[in-house]
Amino acid sequence: MDYETSDGSQVSLREIFEDRNGRPVFKAASISAFVDGKAFAGKAEHRIKELDDVSIVDYLKPVPTENIHPLFPPNFTLAPSFDLAEHYLKAPAFTYEDCKPGRTFVADCLLNEATALEKLSQHPHPNIVEYFGCIVKDGRITQLCLKRYFCSLADYAEHRVPDSQREKIFHDVSSAAKHLHSLGLAHNDISPENVCIDSQGNAAIIDFDSCLPVGQRLMKGTAVDGLPLLSDPNNDIERLGKLRDFLADLKYDEDDVTSGPVDGASEDSLLQHNISQTY
Repeated sequence: MDYETSDGSQVSLREIFEDRNGRPVFKAASISAFVDGKAFAGKAEHRIKELDDVSIVDYLKPVPTENIHPLFPPNFTLAPSFDLAEHYLKAPAFTYEDCKPGRTFVADCLLNEATALEKLSQHPHPNIVEYFGCIVKDGRITQLCLKRYFCSLADYAEHRVPDSQREKIFHDVSSAAKHLHSLGLAHNDISPENVCIDSQGNAAIIDFDSCLPVGQRLMKGTAVDGLPLLSDPNNDIERLGKLRDFLADLKYDEDDVTSGPVDGASEDSLLQHNISQTY
């Protein structure tokens, strides 16, 4: 469960389970938060539904800076003044376990995302999240300043989506993936949660902490048959196929007479046509 307060503070709650005789048993709730730009984490032996904003504060302790905030490279972009109505300040996602002494996985992921966005800012694309630079404190990256979008595709899908809009979303995401691949990069984590929709209905890929040059070992993911997972355009192509199926299964607006398939083609075949045309 993730949410943002009116003052820009970000809170993340995750329930941790352990296996007992083949069945999951609740162990604790991991709590992480950014308040006034400072990171806190804690662990509660209560279910999330039993916690409120007041009780959450009692469990929080400051997080060591080096665990989640990487050093700011001097050649990276420093974010200008921002407006929370137009800009989203992405803070690193972490759990209580990530904050133990010596662990820098979260900081490494944030630096990797900033590195990818720096490169993409030199080769912009309308369907890739707009990046304005890094928020820096005491020489370390605390947040990434990004364009604020209307909602994620996962949330957007809760409403009726016309055929024409589903087709446009798929085209937008496919175009962005093709652009990444032309730069020698792969996103490696395309999903409805990592696609956002703006107020004009345009789609954009977000969340670039798994984006790496093709062939590099992924920082996230589980090895298969003992072999590490690698950054690969095929990861994106596979995810695009799943996204196509996700869009095809969405509810549609029966009153949208202008949004039907083109030239009598079925919706599924139209989506399939686009992915084959892109690759």
